[in-house]
Amino acid sequence: MIKRLIISFCGCLLALLMLSLAGCGSQSATEDGAMLPVKDDSGTITGYERKYHNDNGDITRWDVYDANEQYDHYVLYEYNSENRLAKETYYRADGIGVYYYAYSYTEDGTLAEKDYVFAKEGSTRTIYDNEGKEKERYTYDDRDAFVKYEVFTDHQWVEKELPTQATEPTESVG
Repeated sequence: MIKRLIISFCGCLLALLMLSLAGCGSQSATEDGAMLPVKDDSGTITGYERKYHNDNGDITRWDVYDANEQYDHYVLYEYNSENRLAKETYYRADGIGVYYYAYSYTEDGTLAEKDYVFAKEGSTRTIYDNEGKEKERYTYDDRDAFVKYEVFTDHQWVEKELPTQATEPTESVG
C-alpha cells in the first residue's frame, strides 16, 4: 500500500512538473516577428532583429535593425524539397538585392556546392568533397568571366592553375 502511494505521489509530482515546464516553454517562446535585442558579449545591445519561420520551424525571413531600431537589411531563406537550405538572399532595407548564397547537396544530404553571387563584384562557386569539406573554388568577375581557380590545402585556399584535364564548371554562377 505504501509503495502504491509513493508511486502515485511521484506520478502526480511528475505530471505537475511537466505541466509547469510546458507553461514556462510557451511563455518564453518568442513569436514570429517579435522585435528582439541583439547583445554583444558584454551585454550591450548592438541591434535588434525579427525572425519569421515556416511550419517546420526553419527561418524564412530575418529582419535586422541597428541599435537605434532603424531598419538596416533583411535576409530571405528558401528550402528544397528535402527541407535543406537552398538559397539565402540578402537585401538592403529598400528591397534591393545585394547578394545571395545558393546551395546544392548530394543524394545523402551532404553539401556539394555553394555559390556566392554579388552582382557588383562577381561570384564564387565552392565545391565540397564527399564529407562536406571545402575542396576547390572558381571565381568570376562582375561580367561573369573566369578569374581564378583555388584548392583548399592545409586549412587555406591556394591559387592554382586550372588543370588541363579539368574544365571550369559548365555553367557560371551569375
